[in-house]
Amino acid sequence: MAAKIIEVIYRYQNKRAGSEGIESDIGLLAGLAQAYSHVKANQPIKMCLPAFPFKSPNTKVKVLGRVPDKAEEFALAHLNGLCAAIKDVYSPGAELTIISDGIVYNDLLSVSDLDVWRYGETLRNLAKTKGFAHIRFSRLSDLVPTEVPAVLDEVSYVANATNFRIALINNFRSKDWDVNEKITSDEDICLTYRGYLRFLQTDLADTYPISETFTKSKYKKGIESIAKQMLIRGQAFARAVRDKFSNHVRLSIHPSTGHNKVSVSTLPTDSTYTTPWHCAVAVRQDGTITSGLAQTFWDDPSWELVYEDGRPSFFREKSDLYTWASGAITVTPNYPCGVVIQPAEGPNKLSMQDIDAQKVRALSEINSPVILRGFSGTKNREKYIEKASEFGTPLPWKFGILLEVKDRGADTRGLNNVLSAEWMPFHFDGLFKTLDHTREDGTVYKLPNPPRFQLFTAVTPSPSDTGFTLFSTSTFVLKNLPSSLPLETLRNLTWSVRTSSFESTKLDGLPLVIDHPVTGKPCLRYHEPWPENKTSFEATNITIDGQTPEVSDAICRELDSLLHDRRVAYYHAWQKGDMLVSDNILAMHTRSDFQGGAERELWRIHFD
Repeated sequence: MAAKIIEVIYRYQNKRAGSEGIESDIGLLAGLAQAYSHVKANQPIKMCLPAFPFKSPNTKVKVLGRVPDKAEEFALAHLNGLCAAIKDVYSPGAELTIISDGIVYNDLLSVSDLDVWRYGETLRNLAKTKGFAHIRFSRLSDLVPTEVPAVLDEVSYVANATNFRIALINNFRSKDWDVNEKITSDEDICLTYRGYLRFLQTDLADTYPISETFTKSKYKKGIESIAKQMLIRGQAFARAVRDKFSNHVRLSIHPSTGHNKVSVSTLPTDSTYTTPWHCAVAVRQDGTITSGLAQTFWDDPSWELVYEDGRPSFFREKSDLYTWASGAITVTPNYPCGVVIQPAEGPNKLSMQDIDAQKVRALSEINSPVILRGFSGTKNREKYIEKASEFGTPLPWKFGILLEVKDRGADTRGLNNVLSAEWMPFHFDGLFKTLDHTREDGTVYKLPNPPRFQLFTAVTPSPSDTGFTLFSTSTFVLKNLPSSLPLETLRNLTWSVRTSSFESTKLDGLPLVIDHPVTGKPCLRYHEPWPENKTSFEATNITIDGQTPEVSDAICRELDSLLHDRRVAYYHAWQKGDMLVSDNILAMHTRSDFQGGAERELWRIHFD
């Protein structure tokens, strides 16, 4: 179990070239020992991460402001997902303590103590508002023996900041620690020093502008001096962290050989800007994230700046899909996928009739699911069915146009465990809705005839911490494929399914990957194996064609793991009146279990 937990942590590892991670097996053993001690005691896995100091002082080029924005929100969501992923395999779960190191270094970068306080408080409020339940934060008194008020406010924080820095150095700095010698001899320290030099180059460009009297050479020497002071204080801070958090798995945002700590990327980005306080984030139409200097996106006409709560928050790839003629809307990206669309002027300021069905449909083909929240009239059954025809052609099944999805106990209505309270396998709708095809030799075989889209509405809210609907898009599944199972391999594989349900369906030779009919992007077509030990209903057996049972099972385990991966799967908690559109080719979905008989009802309509 400890090994499984460490495997989850290493999914979030910051992997770069060069000497980084070359001794990660040593760090893995240390982390394994710590995880083992928690597992043996049946206690939550404790991790700590010194990070989230303050926004870069260069708000002209690097960042959008001085307080957390969408970059920090996505970073906290990413890290909270790491803890949730551990809980997925280990029921006591995990917690991550963020130890802000802002007060250790801020004076060196001419950032005020008050700015550090406001950044930290906004970050805490963000974590609380977004429900990041696995994240904890440390306070000054957790690290150094200094007297501070039990409840800090901005005035008492600023009053004690200098005392904290003095106490840190006096209590934890090693007197014989030579910074120049360490840069030369210690690879981890050298990597951190180089990282400091890189970000200080831009951080302080506006604070110390180059001029005739202050040359580039002087500026370079100056930031080298500041970087060394940061290392000196950082050494003391690291000792304090080791002393107070000795039983925690030590994570780090800095480049590392992996010997003493696991370097993690706090942002799910495809760039080298992996810390939200040094960059701005930009969200593409397909939901993938990139990050970089804010100036880079300001200068690129393909991006637009989005404000939240009256402040600049993130950049978004421009698209006319984000504006409707019927009324003003906000379009907010979800982590890790999908978007939420709401009336800009508040709940119920627009009705279901105002929803631009064709734009929602087009957006769902690129980034599913699309959640429509705060629109009035969504629970009117007749008008809901009528609205479905604006999205496409509604497709009747044997139960009619609209399916009431709720727990019906043992009454399966021929839909296996769809109408139950138990956990379901990942799947795409319509696998078992088949059409007969005839081969040249006259033999008949069946192929799925799945719908293109799903349209849901929540008649009731789901329980607060269960009964989630999970969506995983091929965009993120395929993005996170391991090197041992590349896309080229998946494209050449087919699979077969056997179940005694759905009129004892048997299907063979189904392609594992198809190209999306509109975007042309590769999409996974698969059903998670669901043996008898996972269900009270009929089992669904899946095999990868042409493979030994061992290889088939291994491929299925890898795909199942990716579909449930917290970097991939979006857990949707239904609010009453939510409408949701999902592309049934781009995204696969499932439902987590909930208490039988609980008030949880959705309406579902399929359409092409």
